[in-house]
Amino acid sequence: MSLGNYDGLTNQKEYVQNIRISLELIIQDYDSMCKIFPSTFRGSMHAWYNNLEPNSIEGLNDLCVKLVARFSTNITTKKTSIELFSVA
Repeated sequence: MSLGNYDGLTNQKEYVQNIRISLELIIQDYDSMCKIFPSTFRGSMHAWYNNLEPNSIEGLNDLCVKLVARFSTNITTKKTSIELFSVA
């Protein structure tokens, strides 16, 4: 099973959800998941993770929350017709 890679440039909520599902299928131990998950990070995501303070992550849930918080500006939202018509 390939976990893929994440560079911080796309929807991180979707990525986190997909990775957690994949990891839970093959690993039942959250500590191990927390160690494996960062191996999928690339680019700005990898740099962010490497610059975290030592012992600043308390587990997989904490890592996911911090990841989503840090990269939340990369979530793309669908534009409505109202927003399109308001462009001047």
